[in-house]
Amino acid sequence: MLGRLQMSIDECIDAYISLSDRVFRKRRHRVTIKGNVQGRLDSDELERGIKEVVVRQRLPENALLKDSPNANCKVFVCATSKETCDTVRLTSYRSPRGRGRLLRTTKIWEAGRATSAASSFFDPITIGDFHEGFVDGATGANNPVYEVWNEAQDMWPSGSFEDNVRCVVSLGTGVPSLKPFTNDLVGIGQNLLAIATETEKTAERYFRDKSGLDNKGRYYRFNVLRGLEDIGLEDSKGKNAIIAAIDRYIESQAVFK
Repeated sequence: MLGRLQMSIDECIDAYISLSDRVFRKRRHRVTIKGNVQGRLDSDELERGIKEVVVRQRLPENALLKDSPNANCKVFVCATSKETCDTVRLTSYRSPRGRGRLLRTTKIWEAGRATSAASSFFDPITIGDFHEGFVDGATGANNPVYEVWNEAQDMWPSGSFEDNVRCVVSLGTGVPSLKPFTNDLVGIGQNLLAIATETEKTAERYFRDKSGLDNKGRYYRFNVLRGLEDIGLEDSKGKNAIIAAIDRYIESQAVFK
C-alpha cells in the first residue's frame, strides 16, 4: 500500500482495519480426509477486499505489481514456494535475482494474497503461467529484515553498501497469541510458537551483525512485546486492546529515548 499504491500511513491503517473486519468474520472449518487443515477464513473475500483497495487508488483491479522503472519506491513482499519451501520475493521492479516471469505476470492482489496465505488461515494461491503455488512469507521469512538487506545489496552492489545506508527501520507485529483456533490441530499452535520465537531471534541476530548501524543511530527495531499475547491472529475485534498496547509501548522509556 505504501509503495506500489502510494497510500499515506493513515490511508493504509484505514484500509487494513476495513479489510480485517470483512475477512476475519467469515470463518469456515475444513480438514481434508488426510487431516490437512485448509484455509479457515474466506480467501475469496480477501481477494475482493484487496482489489477494492487497488481500484480506490484509481488502478485497474488486475493491475500488475510491476511498477514504472522511475517509481520512487521499490517494493517487494515475501511468499513461500509451495513446491520448494524457499522464500520468494515478489517485486515491483526488475531484480538481479528476481524471477522475470513472475514480474511480468504477478498482479497486486495476487502478491497480497500470496504474502497473506498463512497456514490454516487462508488457502494457498497459484500465480503465473506455470501456476506456481505460494503460501505466506512467515513460513520462511518470519522477520524479513535479512531479505531486505540482501535485496538492497543486490540492487546497489558498488562501493561500501553499509556505509551508504542512511536508516533501517524494522517493525514487528507483536508477540502473537499462542492459542490456536478452537479445534485446531496441535501442529498449528506449535507453528505459531515457532514463528514468534524465530522472529525475535532474527531481530537479535541482525542487531548483533549490524551493531555499527545501531551505534550510529541508523537502525531502529520496534515491536510490542507485552499486551498482545491474548489477541489471536484472527481477532479483528481486538483493535482497542491493540491500540492500547501500542500506545503504552510508544510511551515507554526504551522507545521515548
